[in-house]
Amino acid sequence: MPKPSIPKRSPAPAQRAPQTPVLPPPLGFEYQAFGFLAGELSAGKEGYSLRVDNKLLTLSGCNDRLQRWLNTQELPLTGFFGLYPKSTRSGTTFWLKSFEASAPATELGVFNIDGQLVSTNGAQQLLRIHRNQPNSTAKPFLIKVSGFLPESKLGQFWELECLWEDERFSLLDGRRFEL
Repeated sequence: MPKPSIPKRSPAPAQRAPQTPVLPPPLGFEYQAFGFLAGELSAGKEGYSLRVDNKLLTLSGCNDRLQRWLNTQELPLTGFFGLYPKSTRSGTTFWLKSFEASAPATELGVFNIDGQLVSTNGAQQLLRIHRNQPNSTAKPFLIKVSGFLPESKLGQFWELECLWEDERFSLLDGRRFEL
């Protein structure tokens, strides 16, 4: 007598992680990701390189006005650089925004990162940053932050203060944006 066979289950369809909706920011909220680092800028084969604490940062570009000014300067140039960060699969890249010869009023290495929380995994947070200009064709980008946000939920808007150290952003302080 043949053994009764156990019916085979059809594989469950793959489930996607729910997408965090792209919500409009609350009234008064401004997206932001900016800070200053002290370093030395030099010209390389593929553009500029910025050395901070004996480590090379990956620069993805430079502000046009700053570029024109840098073309008139002798490199390497040591000072304080205003940077926009962006997380990518290969690490963090920076867009060079400004140069200061003397120390800026803000604390060096501290970045203000204000955006929408799109992923959280305990002590790893991922925020989506948009451009504040209406009609901007620039796509939103992501920034990864290490640190715990209490009572955080996906889709919330947060204002974070983060320290750039050991090639990552560490949370110093944060608050959920509410009206």
